[in-house]
Amino acid sequence: MMKEYRYSGPASGVTLSDGTEILLWPGKNVSLPEEHDYVKVLVALKHLTLVSEETKPASTPVVQSPKRRNGGDNDVKLEDSHGS
Repeated sequence: MMKEYRYSGPASGVTLSDGTEILLWPGKNVSLPEEHDYVKVLVALKHLTLVSEETKPASTPVVQSPKRRNGGDNDVKLEDSHGS
């Protein structure tokens, strides 16, 4: 089964057992078969991270959006203070 990973190792290339050639670039996402021995090695070396695992920290900016809204409210209060 193919899964999407983010690659963080050195630029490299791999030929899968079915003959598919895949280029691996640092910071890029790549679809690879999770049961392939080489994929397991790269995961163990922390060169591959499942993209689904990375989406959890990505929710942090969503938490920050209310802070931005509060900042907007402060701007409105400053404008009101100029008017009074």
